Amino acid sequence: MATTSLLAAASVGCSPSPEFAVVRDIPGEAWYADSMLVFDVEIADTTATYRVEVDVRHAGTYAYRNLYVGRDVLNKGGTVYHDTAEFQLASPEGQWIGDGITGLKTVTLPYRSEGLRVPKPDTYRFRLQHLMRDEPLNGIHSVALKLYREAP
Repeated sequence: MATTSLLAAASVGCSPSPEFAVVRDIPGEAWYADSMLVFDVEIADTTATYRVEVDVRHAGTYAYRNLYVGRDVLNKGGTVYHDTAEFQLASPEGQWIGDGITGLKTVTLPYRSEGLRVPKPDTYRFRLQHLMRDEPLNGIHSVALKLYREAP
């Protein structure tokens, strides 16, 4: 699986930069259910709360309004967080949500509704797996994971 990476720790302009950001490209826009997207994040500060976001970039030919995913966070001790989520990519009227031109739309979604605090300094593995019926799931171009340190 092709990977494009960006690691940022400084602020540019008015908007804060993420402390961690990695994009996973989906080869041929064909995401297979057994192709789990994995993001390893080193987190040392257990006092900080992080806002975690997922960017889903999809083609205008994507066949659905939503995307069901299984997601979890693990460390060396096991599972820290696990659930299933539905990401809305289009309005009920069928209008794509998000930004983009030339047939690709990017939707930024919270990984979970509340901020993330980790129990101990460690490398945390964030995993995403599509739970849609199509195999492969066509039309998903890439998925990014971003972590922002929230103000105390």
